[in-house]
Amino acid sequence: MEQLCQGKNNIAIVGGGPSGIYCALNMLKLFKENKFSDFKITIFDKAQILRTILPTGNSRCNITNATWDIDDFILNYPRGDKFLKSIFSKHFVYDSLDFFKTIGIDTYIQPDNRIFPKSNSSKDVKDKMLNALLSKNIVLKNKIIINYSELNQFDKIVFSCGSRGVDELINSSGHNIIPFKKALCALNVENFNFPKGVSISSLDGDFIFTDKGISGPLAFKISSINAYKEYPYKVLIRLFEYDDLINEINKNSKKSIGNIVSNFVPKSFAQVFVKNYDKKAAEISKKELLSYCSLELNIISSANTGEIVNAGGVDLDEINSNCKSKIKDNLWFCGEILNIDGFCGGFNLQNCWSTGFVVANDIVRSIINK
Repeated sequence: MEQLCQGKNNIAIVGGGPSGIYCALNMLKLFKENKFSDFKITIFDKAQILRTILPTGNSRCNITNATWDIDDFILNYPRGDKFLKSIFSKHFVYDSLDFFKTIGIDTYIQPDNRIFPKSNSSKDVKDKMLNALLSKNIVLKNKIIINYSELNQFDKIVFSCGSRGVDELINSSGHNIIPFKKALCALNVENFNFPKGVSISSLDGDFIFTDKGISGPLAFKISSINAYKEYPYKVLIRLFEYDDLINEINKNSKKSIGNIVSNFVPKSFAQVFVKNYDKKAAEISKKELLSYCSLELNIISSANTGEIVNAGGVDLDEINSNCKSKIKDNLWFCGEILNIDGFCGGFNLQNCWSTGFVVANDIVRSIINK
């Protein structure tokens, strides 16, 4: 085993993903600012450090989101929003961007408010975070930790190991788990017959038809909101406004209803969706016209594609506002292991950055102020 430091400041971080590494980096920064060097941080991971950041943002790493008001920001979390309001008051988007800039990661904002590194490369983010991690105070261990008791030699322990295969570890610490459920995933639809690969820009958001259902931002949002709803369940997607359809009909009353609906949605979809495609629009009843303004789908299951995060995790009632356990005096949690999950757009990574910092700050303060 690695030799521990001379004092009692031996810190274990279980999980080398975004939250765990951000936590370690901020510990290094805070210890340095306080001119304190008598500590050792051991990071445990079963595989390659920061491997989970590589696919984020379609390999471009959607670092966070340029929604600058905390109250607006937390609207993007179906679970954990109230808890995050306190967390974000301590470390928010601009704090994360400032930190990344100090390690050589410059960013830009897309028109949709998503923030990416200027390199447009998740690998670049990974490499620069790992380069900043190089320190004599850091030890990397390729090891799976299954039980809390395996960490008895450490004074401070951080669980940042995500939400996959961590049930036994969480249970061993005495904490309750809100059951994990898939979110931000594609969805399978009953009796699906729409053309694969066709994209729709609806009033509720963008989505794309797959071979068995829907994917894309709106599908991910639907799956997230309904993560704990039993299948099957129905969703109604608003395609376009009824008044806009009527205005188009009044201007083109001799056109078929199919051709007019095709002004609002792709023709290949309208040809399947509009049952009286060739009938004159002026001859269609209001009830039928209304039926073309929205799409009702019967969702029968989740699919194994999409952004895919897990809803569920450590019960937030069992940790304090610094992400410290109320059950174990030397245990903290950060990242996806918590019962917090957000929509697409950089919100899940911001949870990692903010909770990672809050844990780092609390641990450092507890050591230098003792």
